[in-house]
Amino acid sequence: MKIKPIGKRVLVEIINLEEKTSTGIILIQNNEEKNYRVGNIISLSNDSEIVEQFKLNDKIVFSKKSGIKISHSSSEKTLLELDEILGVVEE
Repeated sequence: MKIKPIGKRVLVEIINLEEKTSTGIILIQNNEEKNYRVGNIISLSNDSEIVEQFKLNDKIVFSKKSGIKISHSSSEKTLLELDEILGVVEE
């Protein structure tokens, strides 16, 4: 199933956050423990505001209660409105 957002929306794939201990052990954190989520934009609408602010593969932060969750295949996706996006992660 392919989803093309319309209006002022983006489709993001959820990223499971991980941290490393001082000895190098990777700890995968449960997203349910945090009040926010991080995801990669995998599809954008053609709205001018969306196109000006975001591009494919931007990593964004949003509230875990926002958006519409879409479960399809092995990855978790969320459809977000423009005003539900809290920020872009700059690395």
